[in-house]
Amino acid sequence: MPAAGKTYWGKHLSEAHNLPFIDLDQYLIKREQQDIAQLFTYGEDWFRGKEHAALIEIIGMVDRPTIVATGGGTPCFFNNLRQMQRAGTTVYLKTNIETLVSRLVVDGEMRPLLRGKYNVTAILEQMLATRSSYYEQAKYILQSENISLSTFDKIILECTNRHSQQGLSLQW
Repeated sequence: MPAAGKTYWGKHLSEAHNLPFIDLDQYLIKREQQDIAQLFTYGEDWFRGKEHAALIEIIGMVDRPTIVATGGGTPCFFNNLRQMQRAGTTVYLKTNIETLVSRLVVDGEMRPLLRGKYNVTAILEQMLATRSSYYEQAKYILQSENISLSTFDKIILECTNRHSQQGLSLQW
């Protein structure tokens, strides 16, 4: 979900475990030379197609364990979730709606799917209801309000040991 902490934790884990980190949104921004809000002006279907292509590129180019922070909608379109599961280990940062709303307010930057909407809480609840069947398929489900770097140590160790020999990526 937006504001669950994917990029925040991805960066921290990357530094703590000396692993490469790729933020899919940032990769897409660089690839398309437009920010995410601009990319959404072409429509969500167009955006999701570009996002899918960028995800496949990243999976294809990664040759060692890597933390990849995807957008909240990424696993819900095309066969992205299956691709992520084949390439590495998926982690769902489960976050309650109140926490998401408070983080979005503090962040001050409204995400494209939420921009101009009146009741952000209701929209996030609907979004979660639609997406949760995808999210719940993650290998690990962590309640984001209760995690720390040490929470991830076992997961990182398992992933890097399992994937280092195969050159596969750790999907985040």
